[in-house]
Amino acid sequence: MPPRIIVNADDLGWSQGVTDGILSAHRDGIVTSATLAANMPDAARAAGLSKAIPSLGVGIHLNACQGRPINPGSLSLTDGQGTMNFTGPSLIARCICRPRSIKTILAEFEAQIRWVLDHGIRATHMDSHRHVHAFWPLFAGVARLANQYGIPYIRRPSERLGGSGWPRPPRKQARTALLLRAMCAINSNAGRTLCPARGTWGISHTGLISEAWLVHAAEVVPEGITEIITHPGFVHDLDVRETRLIGSRRMELDALCSPAVREAFSRRKLELVHYGQLHSPGN
Repeated sequence: MPPRIIVNADDLGWSQGVTDGILSAHRDGIVTSATLAANMPDAARAAGLSKAIPSLGVGIHLNACQGRPINPGSLSLTDGQGTMNFTGPSLIARCICRPRSIKTILAEFEAQIRWVLDHGIRATHMDSHRHVHAFWPLFAGVARLANQYGIPYIRRPSERLGGSGWPRPPRKQARTALLLRAMCAINSNAGRTLCPARGTWGISHTGLISEAWLVHAAEVVPEGITEIITHPGFVHDLDVRETRLIGSRRMELDALCSPAVREAFSRRKLELVHYGQLHSPGN
């Protein structure tokens, strides 16, 4: 079997520009999968549009870091403006210092899952904004919710880039990738059947996924299932106070639609799939 690659676009529903960019990266590029952030402003429109594209696998982008919560019981996670405002480390630190927050976060996650399912999406998998589900108490709860709602897979945000010749990642992102890998090692037994990919590429280079990066990934990706995370989008309606990924989204959109990238994936006979196709023979 050739290597099987899931190219996932995070943040579907974040804004109209991001939604339209993701759908363009699927229509004209190599994106096979997207995860819907149910609590973000364009979520309802994104759900309606994506249902009309059966070739796109749609999962759930669990989000307790940004945006307005869906569950009324999540108000304790919000600031004075009624929005959640956490980095990944700060949300995990809150869970450690205030363990009751874990129950609140999982209730918010469940509300987001129900929202997606109620909007007619057959979710292929789940991941989380800023990868917070890698933290063991949250991972255990997300695994329980996956089983409860019949969602077959969860992202394993563990990055081990193959080969050599990768650009040096920013130091902060490299540390994040190392920490996530350690967390995933703790979860490995519990998530064996829920996390089919050998790992996730693009964590340490978030915001830096260029045409050259994708061509190199195609050249060195090993056998088995690998997920590549991307953040494409049009950026006219984004606010720098809410996301650092602005200019990079258009760069990634162009890279994902590049003929050179398509040719590199074709040359190695890489099989582009989404999580909903992993139950097929050969998995």
